[in-house]
Amino acid sequence: MVRATTLGIRQPSPYRQIPTWSISWLATFVLAVSGIATGSAVTVHVDVGGPAAFFSPDEVTIHPGDTVEWTWLSGAITHHSVTSGSDSTPNGMFNSGINGPPFTFSFTFPNTGTFPYFCIPHAEMGMTGRVIVTGAPTTPSIFGNISTRLRVETGENVLIGGFIVTGTQPKRVIVRAIGPSLPVAGTLADPVLELRNSSGALIASNDNWRSTQEAEIIATTIPPGDNLESAIVATLPANGSAYTAIVHGTNNGTGIGVVEAYDLDGTADSRLANISTRGFVQTGENALIGGLIVLGQNPLRVIVRAIGPSLSVAGPLGDPSLSLFNANGTLVRANDNWRSTQEAEIIATGVPPSNNLEAALIEMLPANGAGYTAIVRGVNDTSGVALVEVYGLTN
Repeated sequence: MVRATTLGIRQPSPYRQIPTWSISWLATFVLAVSGIATGSAVTVHVDVGGPAAFFSPDEVTIHPGDTVEWTWLSGAITHHSVTSGSDSTPNGMFNSGINGPPFTFSFTFPNTGTFPYFCIPHAEMGMTGRVIVTGAPTTPSIFGNISTRLRVETGENVLIGGFIVTGTQPKRVIVRAIGPSLPVAGTLADPVLELRNSSGALIASNDNWRSTQEAEIIATTIPPGDNLESAIVATLPANGSAYTAIVHGTNNGTGIGVVEAYDLDGTADSRLANISTRGFVQTGENALIGGLIVLGQNPLRVIVRAIGPSLSVAGPLGDPSLSLFNANGTLVRANDNWRSTQEAEIIATGVPPSNNLEAALIEMLPANGAGYTAIVRGVNDTSGVALVEVYGLTN
């Protein structure tokens, strides 16, 4: 069963209204930053300290040959160690030494077993953790679906979503364009969906979902809730291939719409790696809202970015702000200017924003079908074209 995030928060195709460079630029941009985590071994990230003396998460499960990387966070209590052993007694397996941020330490675990560790200065405060190395391979956590909501305008300001498929095997997906069934005011009455490859070539298009592939779409168990909404089922080549989904209104209609991509085959050696969505950010309900679901056993470390002033388009959002919420609507983390918090961690990813007014945050997201929402707004209720992105930092 595919779960959906909640973002309640027939004429010739007007794709010609969108210059080809806009589509190919987004696909190229997604490819340029998508290779953050590759290879057969897994690197699991653990935060050290920050708001209090603890490891987060304090227990991880990995496979022999995998690596755990600990990253020291800024906060009230800063100097910590990662020292193998228990009951405050080192066993000599690994020891980072006592350090303050910015600092990272990693260790590759070659054998199965349970490996406790602690912080030398703060073990008595309960700052302990453990790594469980199992004999069977662990299944990496993945994005089960990725989606973005925005007010869809015309021309350059339609909703343009980019995503990639990593791995070796083709990935079967359903892409949807939702409008009239959204529980908000001012929805896009009749969305049209186009799916294109990295060169801008049309893979498939759809206006009303029952007009093509009706049986296939119903079989996914997540057909759109309104007959005027659009959907495409496709099997897409992997190996880092980039794709773009464009949502616009029939007869240049405007309104709030959602573009979504769902993984229909979790057994294939491929996955949806990220989403990068561009559109015109306005105020109130018309912010840029990205949603995702994390599937798997282990937490998934992600970077979320809000890009504006560095975009090479007319009318970019001059100062984007970014907020990340969990499925209960609780704020997980927020950022305005990316250097103001987590600067060292963001730089270490290799993909920091190129403008200091842009926003970014790194977070370890619990899995097991957990849903999250990233919201991009303009500081002081400003408007403009912006890009929201979510990338997995572990494979």
